[in-house]
Amino acid sequence: MFSSIFLQKEVLDLFSKVAENPKYHDKKKKDSINYEKFSGLEQPFFLLFDAFMKYQIIIEDESFLPDFVHHLDLLWHKIDNFHDISDGVCKIIVKFCAKKLGYSNKILEHKKEILKYIYSKYIVDGYFYHGVSSCYVEDIKENGFYPQKYINYYDRLLKMQDKYPSFFKDMDFSHPYVSFTDSFVMACYYATYSPIYFSNFLCPSTSQKVEINSYARRDYLGCFKELNRFLKAREFSDLEIREVVDLCNDLWKLLQLNNSDPTIMMVKRSVLGKNQIQGISDIIYNEDKDIYSLANQIMDDRFDQLVWKDYIPKEKIEFVTIPYSEYIVEYETSPSSIILPTIHPTSTPEDGRVSFLVLLGSVFILLGVVVSIIMLYQ
Repeated sequence: MFSSIFLQKEVLDLFSKVAENPKYHDKKKKDSINYEKFSGLEQPFFLLFDAFMKYQIIIEDESFLPDFVHHLDLLWHKIDNFHDISDGVCKIIVKFCAKKLGYSNKILEHKKEILKYIYSKYIVDGYFYHGVSSCYVEDIKENGFYPQKYINYYDRLLKMQDKYPSFFKDMDFSHPYVSFTDSFVMACYYATYSPIYFSNFLCPSTSQKVEINSYARRDYLGCFKELNRFLKAREFSDLEIREVVDLCNDLWKLLQLNNSDPTIMMVKRSVLGKNQIQGISDIIYNEDKDIYSLANQIMDDRFDQLVWKDYIPKEKIEFVTIPYSEYIVEYETSPSSIILPTIHPTSTPEDGRVSFLVLLGSVFILLGVVVSIIMLYQ
């Protein structure tokens, strides 16, 4: 249901503009929240995905979509920074709420009704999000969600962590919980780099600038080239490099990253017990602030990481896939074509004797062939 909005022609046309035209994606970042996390086209796209999800959750009316897309188009084209774009999305949402409720020309007169409507749709009946690897979706749809109960190679990873603690230092599989967020922008980030532990050590930081976006692009060759450079810089032997690369290669295939799109699990706020805002009356009945800043206050992110340990039944879970691949992802090669270091066995004196005997045998065979040819023509 939620993913369907990303398939509409008007929406796809806007995605193409944002991907291809610097006027739509080359913005100032520093005033926006978590700007340092994003690279490349991530922030303009994630903000756009967030705007469409707010539309799906709050407006829920396909008849307004073309006009809504037009307003977003103007916003992304005109505004030069992500902070003001976020504020602009809030203003657009308020205007379309007023339009849906029949208050288009009377927004100020119906300020409280509009704010109550936004609160009801976005908070009371709204959602929390958790980025998941798409390979787990079918199992969750069938069995529900058990935090941290994934098909995985945790045992192999822990053994590798014991062997190379300086490299596998940021992994902890012991905690029995996951984190939810009420920020769809951050959910897009977590889904894109899911599982975070894998993207972190597959594209580790070095003294040189790392193209961390290699993982986001599902750029297999780029990720493994960077991994190989990192391991060599840490003076890993060829045998050790091969051991690490083998594990990463198996993880890549297990997670089906060559065929995956960032996927977000959606759970109602009420399921997690977070569908109320303390002091909401003070927001709705505030006479001093304008409706746009108050609406922004309601829709503001409050939980970057909400810890959750309990089972969630399948009927309480929905999924949305963000169309990142078509505009960002570059598949450069397949896991079967990874070039691993050649491991040369240590030579021994016996190896020399064996090689000499093989060479001597070859000489005798050749000599026999020559003699046979000479006798044939005598």
